[in-house]
This record gives sequence, structure tokens and C-alpha cells, in this order.
Amino acid sequence: MQLLKNEKIINIIEKTLNHMDPRLVDHGKRVAYLMFKILEKQHKHNEQQLRDICILAMLHDIGAYKTEEIDKMVIFETTNVWEHSAYGYLFLKYFSPLKELAEVILYHHADCNEASCLKSDHQLLAQLMSMCDRADIFLKYKKNANDFCEYLQKYRGIRYFGYIVDMFLASGIDVSIVNNEMDSDAVFNKVLYNIPLTEDEVNGYIRMIIFSIDFRSSQTVLHTVTTACAAVFLARLLGAGENEIKNIETGAMLHDIGKIGIPLHILESRDKLSESDMEIMKTHVVISEKILDGNVDEIIKHLAVRHHEKLNGTGYPKKLNAGDISLYDRIIAVADIFSALCGVRSYKGEFPKEKIIGILNDMSGLLDTHIVSLTIKHYDEIHNAAEQESIPVINNYNAINNEFRSLTGDSIIDRR
Repeated sequence: MQLLKNEKIINIIEKTLNHMDPRLVDHGKRVAYLMFKILEKQHKHNEQQLRDICILAMLHDIGAYKTEEIDKMVIFETTNVWEHSAYGYLFLKYFSPLKELAEVILYHHADCNEASCLKSDHQLLAQLMSMCDRADIFLKYKKNANDFCEYLQKYRGIRYFGYIVDMFLASGIDVSIVNNEMDSDAVFNKVLYNIPLTEDEVNGYIRMIIFSIDFRSSQTVLHTVTTACAAVFLARLLGAGENEIKNIETGAMLHDIGKIGIPLHILESRDKLSESDMEIMKTHVVISEKILDGNVDEIIKHLAVRHHEKLNGTGYPKKLNAGDISLYDRIIAVADIFSALCGVRSYKGEFPKEKIIGILNDMSGLLDTHIVSLTIKHYDEIHNAAEQESIPVINNYNAINNEFRSLTGDSIIDRR
């Protein structure tokens, strides 16, 4: 994938997750800022470590999206939040560059007794995250910073370790003015947006964003992986250079990012979508464009948002004609259809090869005829390559589901 600047990755994360629920992202960023200001005074973390902690804090409630606990996150006294903590922990452990810190998320609502099993640095971060989380929510409802200090003293040694309460209080931070200071704090914004990420970390965060859309179902997760694999395979057959292939792979991986803004009952419907629901589903491309605009090259953006356009102008969202649709746009359009037909979905099983080939032939004219012909000619090779590419994802998904069950007594699959 193409290497993007830090600020672009963070912007994409923020804009994508805002389509889940802006309350979680805005709250997460304020928690990140509070943690940063407290830890900065300790002088025990370098800039890279502070950056990772800030990103972790921004994402600390990501598990609430899939466990339908979002409304519980924005009240002060939370109960029964283990499930979203477990989900967020597993998601970050298996699908993000923050694997080593993921345990902090699992315990960010734990009391002293529960958190005592953690090593000292994770214990500090988990408890500090919990305090900053409650401070932000407390002020939203209670409006009084002094009352929060009394709350911390009340739960000293019960919910929070005394040394971490002292650290929070000794920081002297006025939590009531976070919103006024956060966006203008040059040091915080430098750490969050401008401390360099490695290429592997950039790629890891892109994959994390993609998997945030459909982590609950291995079936839909595999669609993105298969689409990207098929697109790269076809691009090589058509003689694309390595830079073009990187762009195509990135565009294909991002092609459904806008589905983050589509309601789950539509994404996971077991029946044919109604006309009104289909219109909502179609807006995922518009959402993708809004998320990616200004954060990726125009070429990559076009590759990601034109896969539903048709050569005769009947596609969406812009009803482009053949002359407006590039060769590489056409590759991803065919790869997307191929992947959808091969894949198992909530409403369908995998179609047999003969049926897939028949559907692709029927779509010649809507899709690029030459690319369709190449897909059919190399069907088995593309299918096998996609299956191989999917194996690590399936293994990760099964491991997540097993670990989720052991942590909660429940199954992610059963909860769909």
C-alpha cells in the first residue's frame, strides 16, 4: 500500500469512526488529550510511545460499536461494559499496530482488584485511561471539576490505585477546559499527527480501518481481501507497473470504507434489500469519498469510489460514462463483482463457478469486456489466489471468536 503521512492516517481514522458515532471519537480524543497532559509531566515516555498511547486512547471505546453499548458509554455510571472492553481489546490485538498495548483496553473499566494482575505500565495506562474517561463524562453531566476530585478520593483503593489518583490530581490539569485547549495544543498535535509511523504501521492502520467495518462477520471481512487480491491479479495480467499496482491495491482495500456509515441491519440483512434500504446502501460510496477526500491521492480516491459505475452510465453515484472510467477503475469494478459472487453473505451462499461465469458474461457491456474475459479465462487462478490470501484472515477471525467466547461466555458469530 502507498505510504501516507501520519496526519492523513489519523484524519482517515477520525472521519471513518465518526460515521460509527461521533460521540465515541470526540470523547476518545479528549481522553487522549487528558492522558497526554498527565503522562507528559512524568517524562517517562518518548514521543513514539506517547503517540501510540494517544491513538490507543482515541480508540478505547471502539468495541462499543459492535456490542451496541454506545449509549452506555456516554453516561457517567457504566455497568456491564466488559463485553465492549473485550471486543475492543481483541480488535486492536488482531487488527491494529497496537497489539502490545491492547491489554490496556481490556482493563480500562477494571477496578483495583481486577487490574492488579497487569504489569505496572499497563496497569498505569488502564487506570489512567479509566480516570480520564470518567472525568470527561463526569463533566458532561456533573459540570463540576471539584466534584470529580471528590469522586476520585471516594474510590481511592477501591476502583483506583492511590498512586494513580495522586498522579492525576498532582497534574493540576483543569479538565473543564479540554475542548478549548486540545485543538490548539501544538505539542499534543505534533505527537498525535506528526511523529513518523513506519510503512508497516501505516498499512496496519489502513487494514484496521477496513476491518472495523465488518469485523463481526468473517464473510464480509473476506470480501475486501478477495476484491483486492483479484484486482491486483488482473492488474498484473494487464501489465500494470508496481506503483500502479500499489495504487490499485490501496483503492481496492478502501473501496467499501463508507459502509462504516450504513446501519448494521442493512449491512447484515438476510433478505433482499427493500428499495429504500438499497438507496441507503448506495450512499456508502458517497461516504467513502467524504472520508478519503483530501487524505489520499485523487487517483486512489477514484479507484475506491468508482467500483459501482457502469460503462453505459447506469451506475452510481455519479452515473459516469465509459470515457470517465479509467482502466484501473474498471479492474476494481470487475474484482468487486467477482468477489461478491464468490463470497458467502448473510443472504446467499457462494455461487458455483458456472453461475458466476454466466453472470459475468451477462454483465459484459456494463463492465469492461476485456477484463471480464480475462477474469473468466483465469478464474481458477484468481479464485485460488484469493483463497490463499483469505486464510490468515479466517485464522485471525476464528482466534478472535474463540477468545471472545472465553472472555465473555458469548460468541461474536452467535450475536449477529
